[in-house]
Amino acid sequence: MTDQTRDQLVAELANLHRRLGEEFLTSRLRPLLETDLTVQQLRALALVQVDRESTPQRLAEALGVSAATVSGILDRLTAAGMTVRTQDPADGRVRRVTSTEKGSEAIRRLVAHDEELPPDLLALLSVDDLRALIQGTGALLKAAQKLAP
Repeated sequence: MTDQTRDQLVAELANLHRRLGEEFLTSRLRPLLETDLTVQQLRALALVQVDRESTPQRLAEALGVSAATVSGILDRLTAAGMTVRTQDPADGRVRRVTSTEKGSEAIRRLVAHDEELPPDLLALLSVDDLRALIQGTGALLKAAQKLAP
């Protein structure tokens, strides 16, 4: 396969992926419209999710807000059952913030396209198309796993 052919296939796939995303846009926006979390709470929760564990100081720096503001954000996230604050075993003055399963699920629902493919959509595909889709999706998953930190 030539580089030109590969580039054309990549461009075609990118275009199809964009168009498919547009078709699902409304269903993907629904969780965002239904959330009670503020933008700052979502950002803090997302940072904790990405880092797996954080500190209030790190969150304040990343969000560009004061320690008092982060404390309020974390109070609300903790009260909602989305984060947990624990004492650092090495330094009792430091608090560690982690996401709970509820917090992780909220982020997945909002940004990870965690919804199942609609059965009525899949019913429109032939068996050969389903096999090809499984093969291609599996290949994308393997490539994504290689890129993941």
